[in-house]
Amino acid sequence: MDEIPDQPTKGKSVRVVIHSFFIVPFLIAVLYVLIQALIGLAVGSPPTSQEALDTISRGSERERWQAARTLAGMLQSGRGLTVDQPFVVQMTSAYRRSASERTPYLRFYLILAMGLTRDVRFEPALLEGVEDEDRANQLAAIHALGLAGGAQALETLTPLLAHPDPAVVHKSVIALGWLGDTDVAPSLRPLLEHREPNVRWEAAIALAQLGDRSGVEIINALLDRGYYGQFTEVEQSEEDWAIRMAVEIAARLKDPLFKENLVRLSKTDPNLQVVNAALIALKEF
Repeated sequence: MDEIPDQPTKGKSVRVVIHSFFIVPFLIAVLYVLIQALIGLAVGSPPTSQEALDTISRGSERERWQAARTLAGMLQSGRGLTVDQPFVVQMTSAYRRSASERTPYLRFYLILAMGLTRDVRFEPALLEGVEDEDRANQLAAIHALGLAGGAQALETLTPLLAHPDPAVVHKSVIALGWLGDTDVAPSLRPLLEHREPNVRWEAAIALAQLGDRSGVEIINALLDRGYYGQFTEVEQSEEDWAIRMAVEIAARLKDPLFKENLVRLSKTDPNLQVVNAALIALKEF
């Protein structure tokens, strides 16, 4: 899999959007930098969440975005931070102030941290982020709403399924699947025919998460290694990840259509993780 940079990349083309399906969105896409942050926490005395917030407010330009990244790392690692009302107020204030500042990456990592709290009290700030002029921040806010959003997030994200930018559509589909409201299924079904493959795939996965079986043909295709041959950008590790995701969805839906491909994977796949996942999925049948 491609190495993930320390900072969010910007201005990606549609060609990379297709590729990005396999670089697990939002959380896994920044796992590399969060691991780096956690390594930093392990050296010496790790800062508290309050110290990180204080640095975000008063530190130098470099210290501020690094503190935001560290805070996201704390939340990702499950260090048991208390997301109380003062924390919410201070984080939201720092995020809103960052709109008028030029500190690179600060806003991105604050969005990431707010999403990782999975606290709906950050929904208003993240809804503002959907209108961010910076594309990387906008896409991050959409994803974060899938983790920390509520009813307003659903109302905001559903119209984005018709957005002209396929990356916005892609991220909105993922977020809506995470939100788990079955009322959005009729809006997702047309995307099973979207021109971009990754949008079709994510629509099928999101529908499956909502208990909707409309995308079973697409899920079944994702269980077939031969299917990926037409996508020249897909690396082996990315293909393996996509198949494991499809196996997980297949186990959830338990559709007889999947059985042939699952049996094949369980007997002949070269990746032992895929073999084991397929064997576990078959037990669900």
